[in-house]
Amino acid sequence: MREAPASSSTESGAAPISLEIDGRTFHLHPGVSSGALEVECSTGERLALHPWSFEAHLRALDLHARLDGAGLAFDTEGFAFDVLRDSGVPESLHAELAPLALWWAVGGAKEPSTQAPPPGWVRAGDVRARLRPWTFSERSRALEDSLTAQPDGSKELSLERYLRSMLAVSVVERIPSAPLETLDGASTAALLEAVVALNAGDERDEDRTLRASDKESRVLAEVTLKLCRALGWTPSQVWATPAAEVDRLLAMLQLTEPRAPTPAPTPRPRGLSDFPDAVVIQVEDD
Repeated sequence: MREAPASSSTESGAAPISLEIDGRTFHLHPGVSSGALEVECSTGERLALHPWSFEAHLRALDLHARLDGAGLAFDTEGFAFDVLRDSGVPESLHAELAPLALWWAVGGAKEPSTQAPPPGWVRAGDVRARLRPWTFSERSRALEDSLTAQPDGSKELSLERYLRSMLAVSVVERIPSAPLETLDGASTAALLEAVVALNAGDERDEDRTLRASDKESRVLAEVTLKLCRALGWTPSQVWATPAAEVDRLLAMLQLTEPRAPTPAPTPRPRGLSDFPDAVVIQVEDD
């Protein structure tokens, strides 16, 4: 953790930049050494926020993001306080500077690039990257490697290890080609956002239908799986096919699929009617 150098608000002649976040105004002094950003505090002093690193960003995500029954829960305050501790900001100023810390950590101070990346590439902060979605096998392996057994028999997910595995698989190429660990926090956040979005995929209406688990969802699942098995397609390919083409494919499959064998008649107990020549002897008691 760095010690935050403090200075009098009159030591620098640079005009401050006013920034409003969540209804609060901060006065900033960019352009100081080492890429840091100075902020005027309510105490009258200036404190420097230093660049947030790749390692620090993943570590803070691991500490402050949790999966529960309702989904992903994120402790934004705890994350912001970690950003401030990394710059040596006194704890007495954490609550005051927390909104600014979040803005700083995700690259709010960076000017957006006006140059579009080449086709197939994305721009993430200071880097350009070519991405690919990971496979089911790669995701399963990353998940297994990121789980740690607990004394009570449960398993705990290390989000840091999981995200590292995702980046290692999905980032095919990047410019500049320096190791991922050299990225600043803002570029890390932008790259993670692009990679997670790619691997999560766009939710379709069909996905919501399948989650309903009703008659409509069962029909959709049956038709989709039937065409996937027959043609080697993915569900997305089936759903993107024009409806008339799907109808034709289903009609051809119905014509060419082997007919199910006629079931054998169910055997029934044989009665007297099956033996017309039988002689019935009735014995009565006297």
